[in-house]
Amino acid sequence: MKWILSLATVGGFIGFIVYLNSIPPSKGPQQQLVIEKPAQQPPATTTKPAEKKQGFRFYEMLPESEVIPPKVEEYTPGPSKQDFDYLVQSGSFRSKEDAERQRAQIAFQGLRAAVQRIELDSGSVWFRVNVGPFKSRSQMNSAIDKLVSINIQPLIRKIPKQG
Repeated sequence: MKWILSLATVGGFIGFIVYLNSIPPSKGPQQQLVIEKPAQQPPATTTKPAEKKQGFRFYEMLPESEVIPPKVEEYTPGPSKQDFDYLVQSGSFRSKEDAERQRAQIAFQGLRAAVQRIELDSGSVWFRVNVGPFKSRSQMNSAIDKLVSINIQPLIRKIPKQG
């Protein structure tokens, strides 16, 4: 019952709008606009300089506010200036099998990883999984993005360049 009432209300509203659009504009008392033309002035016999229009002062103000920066040597680190490479450590494991498993998982991402055996002073042996080395920070960031996508939180290390 409610849907019939709401449908009738919507139909009545649409019909009312159509009716309003079909009514011609009213022909009630219209006001005529009277435009008064200014009285014509006789041309001046003396020549006055033309008055300058009020315009923007931007072009006048710009040269006054110009700032010239001091000369500074540009910093561009090149490969020859950088004396280290980036190495990304993706994990450290007690068993070699776990390290090899992670190395294989990283290889599926298109990255080269190596397992490094580390002996600590206490006599314990650990196996590190390293990705890299990378010569530039952008290459390293690309590798980190791939590692994070497979839920590996890497450690970034800087290592001295090799010869």
